[in-house]
Amino acid sequence: MTLDVQHTLDRFDTCVASLRDKHDPQGPGFSIALTLNGQAIRTACHGQALTDWPQPLTGDTRLYLASESKFWVAALVMDAVAAGRVALDADVRPALPALADCTQPVRLGHLLRHTSGVDDYLYLWHLQLGHDEDDLVTQEQALALIRRAGDLDFEPGTRHDYSNSNYVLLADWLERDTGRPLSEIARDRFFAPWGLSNTSFERDPRRVLSRRARSYQRAASGDWRELPVNLATWGDGGMWSTLDDLVCAEANLLDDWRRHGTNAVLARCSGDDPRFGPADLPYAFGIESMAHDHRRLLFHGGGFAGFSSLVLRSIEDGLSLIVLANVEGFDASAKTWAERLWPTAG
Repeated sequence: MTLDVQHTLDRFDTCVASLRDKHDPQGPGFSIALTLNGQAIRTACHGQALTDWPQPLTGDTRLYLASESKFWVAALVMDAVAAGRVALDADVRPALPALADCTQPVRLGHLLRHTSGVDDYLYLWHLQLGHDEDDLVTQEQALALIRRAGDLDFEPGTRHDYSNSNYVLLADWLERDTGRPLSEIARDRFFAPWGLSNTSFERDPRRVLSRRARSYQRAASGDWRELPVNLATWGDGGMWSTLDDLVCAEANLLDDWRRHGTNAVLARCSGDDPRFGPADLPYAFGIESMAHDHRRLLFHGGGFAGFSSLVLRSIEDGLSLIVLANVEGFDASAKTWAERLWPTAG
């Protein structure tokens, strides 16, 4: 279906106007951009990055991406596959001490597609007694929890069960493979060459970052309550970025797609491989796909501690939507935004 640009812009404007009415401009809010052929054709920033000392959200405000980080980790792993350093069907147990007690082979492709059967470390963390919900969880603790969980929940490849542990393990594999921290690998491969100067993987969410937003929830009293990002893990999350940087990233990803076809980053990550999951599994290698209004949409998103993120692409149209928010309960789901931009009949 041919993209009706004006209709899409009208739908975008209507949606943003509704969101502006819903969210107090003096409270936390959102930053949203729509890009076409690598250029931003609409941007909207509304609300505050900080509420105690008001600082408006802008295009260069840093926000936590949560699980949107997973796409970038998968892209790095698929680079290693393309370079011949590892195969998707490689059993990663010998390389990853956290999987030492698993009795069945865990393939790289299983981790990428969330079909490994490895328990989610956040679930395991919350089962423990004697800690507060706001206690910091470190990478070392996450890997230790995965190892202590022992064997897998199910035979790898037989079903899909989204687990943050998979991408903590992928980050661990990347660091062991290269001997370098994930933050440096991602910076040198993507962030620096593509001009993403305000994008980084952070090992400590408490480290001071310039122009960093805080995230909030509305308390029963009606006041705003700050929500700490209490994850010092990376791979499953850990990435901070800005609306402007993500617009730039989409331009580079689209150019890469058009130049390199099946060898492009998005093509590698969105391909299917029945060896690593049930038939018609929408979650590929760090990216999901869905059919909507005769379009194939590629996306990933995230949500944690009041932060929400979504990058939704209609790659054949050259169109991308970027949604970032710092208020708990903001709807950044792909289905919601696809319907907002391209409402289906009925």
